[in-house]
Amino acid sequence: MAVMTLKSLEGEGFGERMAKRLSKALRGKRRWLGVAFASTVQTRTEANTSIETAFGHLVEAKPIRLMDFHAHGSEQAVQTEQHLSVDPDAIGGVGYGILEVPHELYEAVRVLTQSSEALSDCSIKSLTSSGKIRLVRERLVLARPPKRR
Repeated sequence: MAVMTLKSLEGEGFGERMAKRLSKALRGKRRWLGVAFASTVQTRTEANTSIETAFGHLVEAKPIRLMDFHAHGSEQAVQTEQHLSVDPDAIGGVGYGILEVPHELYEAVRVLTQSSEALSDCSIKSLTSSGKIRLVRERLVLARPPKRR
């Protein structure tokens, strides 16, 4: 088992008030999964419910998080369909999103969402994945959402 060490900012003029933080190498690893949601999923709440239903048995301490969501019929979803040359009538229309998946769960999640029946079974189908969210957004032509303050 690896020993976790904490990086400290004490010697850098911050004094003892700053909290210690994990170095980059010790932070949790993750993959970003670009997914299509069934057209019945129209809100973030419904998307989160689909995620919990599909992957609830996998999630223990580290959750799968929904980062971006664009419902079927939204301007962003239409733009993505055009970019991917998807025939909306052939699959019944889909919404698009990005999931943050812990590295330990990635293979199991990918297997569940890659099957041809994934969209009908769990309302989620994987389209692309990467170690960088920026690359997934570029592949799906999804705009970066504005920062919430």
